[in-house]
Parts: sequence; C-alpha cells; structure tokens
Amino acid sequence: MRQLRAPRLLGVAALGILLLTGCQQGALDPTPGATDPGASDPAAEPSASATPTPTPEPVTVAVSAMGDILPHDSVTADALQPDGTYEYGHFWDAARPIWADSDLVYCNQEAPSGGVEMGLTYFPAFNAPVEFAEGIADAGCNTIGLGNNHTFDRGQEGIDRTREVWDGLDPLLIHGAFRSEAEQAEVPTTVIAGDDGTALTVAFLNFVDLSNTPTGDHAVTWLDDPLVETQLAEAEESADATIVAVHWGDEYSGTVNERQREQAQRLAELGADVILGTHPHVLQEAEWLTREDGSRAFVYYSLGNSVTTQMAIPRVVSAVAQFELVGLPGGEIEVVDPAAVPIYMHFDLTPAQFANGQWVNRRNLQLHPLVDAAEPITRSAWRNELTVESGMQLVTDALGPDVRIVTDSFED
Repeated sequence: MRQLRAPRLLGVAALGILLLTGCQQGALDPTPGATDPGASDPAAEPSASATPTPTPEPVTVAVSAMGDILPHDSVTADALQPDGTYEYGHFWDAARPIWADSDLVYCNQEAPSGGVEMGLTYFPAFNAPVEFAEGIADAGCNTIGLGNNHTFDRGQEGIDRTREVWDGLDPLLIHGAFRSEAEQAEVPTTVIAGDDGTALTVAFLNFVDLSNTPTGDHAVTWLDDPLVETQLAEAEESADATIVAVHWGDEYSGTVNERQREQAQRLAELGADVILGTHPHVLQEAEWLTREDGSRAFVYYSLGNSVTTQMAIPRVVSAVAQFELVGLPGGEIEVVDPAAVPIYMHFDLTPAQFANGQWVNRRNLQLHPLVDAAEPITRSAWRNELTVESGMQLVTDALGPDVRIVTDSFED
C-alpha cells in the first residue's frame, strides 16, 4: 500500500518594523500625523498561528459475505407468484438484520439469470429468471461474484443476459463473468467514506478454479491465468484494500485441500487482503495468512451455502462472514475482527418426505440467523437431529479459533 505522508503544520509570525528616523533637528518631535515609534501598531502585532490541519480519522469499511446461492427447481417453484412472475428477495427477510449495517455485502450468484426466454433449467445446468438476480440485489447484496463452476451453464449468451440484468441493478462491485476481453480486464473499485469524509477505495476480484463445462476465452478468469497477477497489481495501485472471491475446493468436503492453501498464500502475497471461498457448499476453516513481509491477510476457505434447497445438515447450517477493513487512504489497511454469524437455511420438509424422496414438498423457504431458528427447525427434515446449540457448535468447529462466532439474537 502507498504510505500516507502527514501534513506539515506551518506557524506564521509577523515581525514588528522599527521605523528609524534621521539625525536632523527636531527628529525627536514627531510631526502631526506621523507614526509614534513607541505606539502600538495593530499591523505590527504578531498574528495568531495558522489553524492546524485536523488529523484524519481512520476509515472503517464493514463487510458481510455469504456463500452459494443456487436456484434449484424447488427454490424457483417457491419464488413463483400467482401472476406468473418470480420473487426471490423475501427468502432473505429474516436474515437481513445480519448485514443491515454493512457497507459491502458479498454474494455468489451461482447460476445464470438469463430469463424465461432462454428456458428455465436446473441442476446440473442452471438458468434462472431475471428475477433471481433482482432478488439477490433486493436482499441487500451489492458486491456480486458471478464466477463459479455454473457460470457457463448456458454458454456466452447466458453470461451476456445475466450481465445485462445486473447493468440495471447497479451494484457497487461486480466481477467474475464477462461479455468481452475489455470487461474481463477491468478491476472494479468503489469508494467508502468515513464520518469525516475521508474515504477508502476497495477493489473486488472474482476468480475460478473449476467449471462444469469448457468456457469461452473471456467468460471467466481462471485462478492460474496471468491476468490474476496483473489485476492484483493494478488493484494495489488503484485501491486501498482488495477483496478476492475464489470458487475452489472439493464439493461437500469440510477439509481445506492443499491447492486451496497454496493459492490462498499466493493471492495474499499478490496483495489480496481478504479471500472469500465458495463451492464446497459446507463451511471450511478460516485463518490468518502471514505474508513474507510480516503483514497479514485473512481467508475464509469456504462460506458454505446461502439460499439453496440442498438437503443435509452441513449444507443447511452455514454462516455469514463479517470483518472490517480499517485504515487511512494511501496507508496500510488492517483486517479487523474476522467474525461469523451462524445461519440456517429453512424449507418445510418432514423426515418422512425426505426419506421417501418427496422433495417437491420443499416450500416456505427462509434464511434465518441460526440463533433465532428454533421454531423453523421443528418444521424441517432434521428436527430430530439439529438444534440451535448443535448447529452453533458445528459452525464453531468448522471455522476454527481465528473467527469470532456471533451468538446475539437478531429478533426485535
């Protein structure tokens, strides 16, 4: 990061001017109207020192981040309204207080939202209504990752249509799926101002390490692409802090693999301040990374799920990551207080319906703060296995000791 030079405070003092007279007769008797050398002259009084420039206060950028958002058939069926339109935003209603005070809210849209004109499709190759993206924006997500293994499910047209929808939603930051090489080369940044007007510039980049189908040349940016190093160097110059989202890891595994660890360290050395992992659909460890120069970055290897209808306790219990970026523009930025708010993804389904494969009954979707989810859990297929307390322990064990677990209720 560029170092901030402290402004210099300049004091100003005026010197009195002594008016010397000549040695002629009568010089000691000033003529009428002449200045008396002993008289007080306001113009000769020392002026007050210049007002010191106030020291700018460090800026705090509050960030929340959640995991995979997948429009399974049951998700879209529950979003269907009587008039034939779709409404997804209400799925996040109970959880909105978690990120209500955040400046940036990261969400991974793990499917194209090309609209009904392209034909709605589900696992294993998704395409959702345009309202899917609109619902994500309505939920409060303003930092959008589109790079994942489903980005190219409907080819370049799916990407083009998805980006067109987001053009109208105007997020603060968006990256990960591209319509052109020029768009792929951009490093998105946004400015977050503190209370005194001092502001930090934050960059956001989204890379992928896997895809279900071969992709076009500029559709996504692969983690091994030389563009990764180029863009992180540009972010280092243009921004005060850099957040990197990466789609990587082993699906449904709570274990961080060696490639994730190696690539996380590489990204940190290249300038990433925080790394947000997605794809495994379950939580994985989070930890501090120490760079060669002794500075630190933070990585959440997997954020698990957000809104989906995947069916297993490790996939319905997850967390919203939270942290702060603190510092002055041009100075070193510190990642402060990495935390996690446990969440529970609810849909009505009885144990018998689950056992008999009657999954069409997955309805009444709602993402909850886990601490407030005791009643919804009683309406779930895991009601005999999951409690608020056991879910909290699952999150605590998965994320590890470097993360503060938030246990406060979000109910009014």
